[in-house]
Amino acid sequence: MSDKLFILQSQKKSTSHVLHLILSIFTGGFWLIVWACIAYSNHSHNKRIQGDMNRFYSYKAQGLSEHEAIQQEASDLAHRKKLNERTFIAIGLVIIVLAFSNKFFG
Repeated sequence: MSDKLFILQSQKKSTSHVLHLILSIFTGGFWLIVWACIAYSNHSHNKRIQGDMNRFYSYKAQGLSEHEAIQQEASDLAHRKKLNERTFIAIGLVIIVLAFSNKFFG
């Protein structure tokens, strides 16, 4: 296993369901809210980590070296970030246009 995959695998989180069950029993069920939040957070985190691992595997399957795969991953991440920023700006502009159109024409 490559260093990158080992690091990603070690970042996965687990939820101690037995501990949360015991805490839920002792608190009369109030701990269920905390348990649900932690389980959801850990699941989302692990899903993101698994996606990173799958992308890295696909780069390696394309014949890239580990260094090239890391560079490609960084490039793809920067591209996704730029796309998200542009999407946020476009949504903001649409909201502003709708707000002004309702103010002047509504």
